[in-house]
Amino acid sequence: MFPNLKIALIQDAPGSGINSFYYQILKKSSPDIIAFPEYYFVNSGDKTPLDSINRKDEILKQLIAWSRAFNCILISGSLVEEEDGRYYNRSYLLDKGRIVGHYDKIHLFRDEGKGKLSPGYEYKVFAIDNLKIGIIICADVLYPYTFRNLRGLHPDLVIAPTTSPYRPGETAQEKFARDDDIFANGASLSNAIIFKASACGSIAGHRLQGRSLISSPGNIHWRIEPENEDKSALIISVLSGNTAIPRLT
Repeated sequence: MFPNLKIALIQDAPGSGINSFYYQILKKSSPDIIAFPEYYFVNSGDKTPLDSINRKDEILKQLIAWSRAFNCILISGSLVEEEDGRYYNRSYLLDKGRIVGHYDKIHLFRDEGKGKLSPGYEYKVFAIDNLKIGIIICADVLYPYTFRNLRGLHPDLVIAPTTSPYRPGETAQEKFARDDDIFANGASLSNAIIFKASACGSIAGHRLQGRSLISSPGNIHWRIEPENEDKSALIISVLSGNTAIPRLT
């Protein structure tokens, strides 16, 4: 694994952008990778994520500017984009202001985007300076063969932008067991470290729980504690070998 790779996860409400406090920390800490949550550019007034498509060009312009300003790799979270008459939940990977490629979410939730979104069809791993980064989005993690497919592409790490629905009454033990089942096992199946960037706040009127985490194969290395799932956070971790040491801001 690449020594001292610095990875920043932003946990915040959709539509919030990068606040000035986080911006200054990111400029000072100079991360190699910044990752946003799923649907990070859906505004509070949007009734569904599909409503954000009219801002797609503006969003991409902002992503390019941030990637250039921070001189880093940037994973866009996800945004809705139209291609050949179909709409996709799409995550872009940029490097220092250049669009390297994109991944389209394969496993959509039922009625996601009011049923108007189409699933992607190809798992992808992107190579930048010999670093291989896989991207999967939210419900993709619920299927073990997602991670088995990624393993065949030999990622060094996997970024998973997500939005997790709030589950009233769920215990910490239930949350932790689900993390082990999905992410610790997923990291083992993919043979890669997983970085999950999760949104907090709400989206299209539905409350979310921010459950960002880092998992190495077989072990949840770090996670947002249950009492902080409704809070904004900037997590900067230094990856050395198979260990990611996080710092929560």
